[in-house]
Amino acid sequence: MSRFANDHERALELCGKSFFEMISERERGWLESHLAECQECAVQLQQTQTAVSALRTVSISAGDHLVSATQKRVRALCLRQEARKRRMRPIWISSAFASIWIACSAPYLWQSFNLTGHWLHIPDLLWQMAFLVVWFTPALTGAAVAFWLRPMLTHTSRAESDRRALAFRFQP
Repeated sequence: MSRFANDHERALELCGKSFFEMISERERGWLESHLAECQECAVQLQQTQTAVSALRTVSISAGDHLVSATQKRVRALCLRQEARKRRMRPIWISSAFASIWIACSAPYLWQSFNLTGHWLHIPDLLWQMAFLVVWFTPALTGAAVAFWLRPMLTHTSRAESDRRALAFRFQP
């Protein structure tokens, strides 16, 4: 079954697409032949073109206060983002080192825990669990620090930021 119920719907769809994106030559040829035969669709296209050209001539300007306040907030946001990136850089570096340490030290650490566990007659499950704790500690520490440094937006601070946004929006 066709996507369009009839040729008129297809023509209106192609007319709309032709304003904002390229349509294929085959579709353009079909549209032109349909518009030559169908006066109703041709009138609809003409009205749409008139409306679009009228909207393009409308000039919308913002007041100086709105522009300066928006620039100030954008700059503040950029500074906060940059500070957050700088603050997270050591975390990413330590996470990379921890990952490298985990990958490189696994066989040696396992062997040392195995030898120590058997030498001290520690049950296998116990020294294997100790191995996992020691092996994952750097990664867990990095994850905890990253979680601690994440942007904290609690319910009360979200309500406060919403209130500020509304107050800013309705300033003269």
